[in-house]
Amino acid sequence: MFKINNLTYQYEKEKLALSNINMDFSKGDIVGVIGTNGSGKSTLFMNMMGILKPSVGSILFNNEPIKYNKRNLYELRKEVGIVFQDPEKQIFYSMVYDDIAFALRNIGIEENVIKKRIMNALEAVNGLEFIDMPVHFLSYGQKKRVAIASVIAMENKMILLDEPTAGLDPVSTRAIVEIINNLKGKGVKIVISSHDMNLIYEICDYIYVLDQGEIINEGSTDVVFNDEEKILKAGLELPWLVKLHINLDLPLFKTEEDLYDFWHNSKNIVNR
Repeated sequence: MFKINNLTYQYEKEKLALSNINMDFSKGDIVGVIGTNGSGKSTLFMNMMGILKPSVGSILFNNEPIKYNKRNLYELRKEVGIVFQDPEKQIFYSMVYDDIAFALRNIGIEENVIKKRIMNALEAVNGLEFIDMPVHFLSYGQKKRVAIASVIAMENKMILLDEPTAGLDPVSTRAIVEIINNLKGKGVKIVISSHDMNLIYEICDYIYVLDQGEIINEGSTDVVFNDEEKILKAGLELPWLVKLHINLDLPLFKTEEDLYDFWHNSKNIVNR
């Protein structure tokens, strides 16, 4: 997996986008990178994929420094996939089937294997009905699911998700959460960037907090979100379940269902 050592990145004639970043992505199965727009999340992901090259520092994958030649980047991207915030940035063909098949054909996969992978990938995102549809017929949320399917079809060991629920309605957001949890169940490592704190709190087990290109906090989900001062410093807000914990002196619940179970059990004890 990725390990980042003293990474600094500067766009030309601009202030540092990332400053002395150190990260170890073996610390969780679903790792969150949180921060407001402009905090450096997307720049970090592009450095991890070799799209950008660090100004200072190094990025290791499987304990080997990333090499920025075509062959080594090709091998890296067979192991690691990325889903950009805007699905239009990675949809190249007019038909869903051909779009998902594009990367597979580029690496020489046989057509019968491609068809099986596409079917499995669309099934994983609950999108089998899209297989023969033109992309322009799809909603924004459906396009996001197709973009994720195109990465799943590559059978990567790790997937980077950049703001996967941005612009989605609640139903589509729940669909994305289900996809992420299913990938985790299959042993795929996930790194997710977002400023949706309720989402991050629900699905992540380790978190890095970015503020203006610097890491200002890191740790397990409950540790990070119990540090309200640093969450607010990063321009974020606490998840609603953490707010209940702090303001009403309730236990810290991981899910909405845990809260309801506690409430019902408490009522039953009082009524006895």
